[in-house]
Amino acid sequence: MKPFDLAGAALAAERPDAIHADIEFARDPVGATYVRRQRVGYPFHLGRALTSPGDPAGMPTLYLQSCAGGMFEGDDLRLRIEAGERSSAHVTSGASTIVHSMELEPAVQRLEIHAREGAFLEYLPDPSILFPRARLDNRVRITVHPGSTVIAGDSLLLHDPKGGNGVFDWLRSETRIEEASGRLLVCDRFRIEGSELARGLAGVAGTSAAQGSLFVVTGAKPAADLVAAMREALLLPDVYAGAALLPNRAGAWARILATDAAALKTAMFNAWSATRKLLTGAMPVQRRK
Repeated sequence: MKPFDLAGAALAAERPDAIHADIEFARDPVGATYVRRQRVGYPFHLGRALTSPGDPAGMPTLYLQSCAGGMFEGDDLRLRIEAGERSSAHVTSGASTIVHSMELEPAVQRLEIHAREGAFLEYLPDPSILFPRARLDNRVRITVHPGSTVIAGDSLLLHDPKGGNGVFDWLRSETRIEEASGRLLVCDRFRIEGSELARGLAGVAGTSAAQGSLFVVTGAKPAADLVAAMREALLLPDVYAGAALLPNRAGAWARILATDAAALKTAMFNAWSATRKLLTGAMPVQRRK
């Protein structure tokens, strides 16, 4: 992996044709969380709030879906999720997102998460699937307030629909975690080219065709306990993974390499469910998709 190319920072500029989805959660007087405000434009579609067995009381699950069949050249997608004070919510996708082949412009995807005081928010979409010649600039910014918890996942798969050995062009990724004051707590940033990943280098990804990250941003439990729970949960076949403390006592995180999509799905779920149980005492179940 190469250092992030700061020359690409211009891609972050707001474009007049950017497509937005803006969702805000709030807690009602009896303790249940609801969608207080939403503004969702094509290709986004937001399903109705559902309840799921094993979730904490009052937590809804929402599916944020795409009607476009994936991400295409020149797409500029912006998503903002705000969890109000003491609210709790789980946001996921209905399926993986295909990142299609591109000739000139990359696809741009921005996610902003704001967790207010005492909020508990989980953002766990299915993986992005990088097709040959895909170019993706993906940036996540998480802002946390005192007493809040954010569990956020990001994962990807490689696939050539023609059955060959085609690989994506490049992927830029940046995850920033900040306090409400703007103080930077964590920055995870990389850039990688498909041709480099295809070499199968042991110091990059080896022969793994799937990878993911799980960030658990919280002060509710000792970060060392979160690390221990994830490490135990990730002792799986076909998975090479590690968990560690986040800087500035921000929480813990795990990085996962897996041989295929099935192994990655199991690993991401295990790491999430281990941290959810530790934080809330509630053991989640797999969402229906």
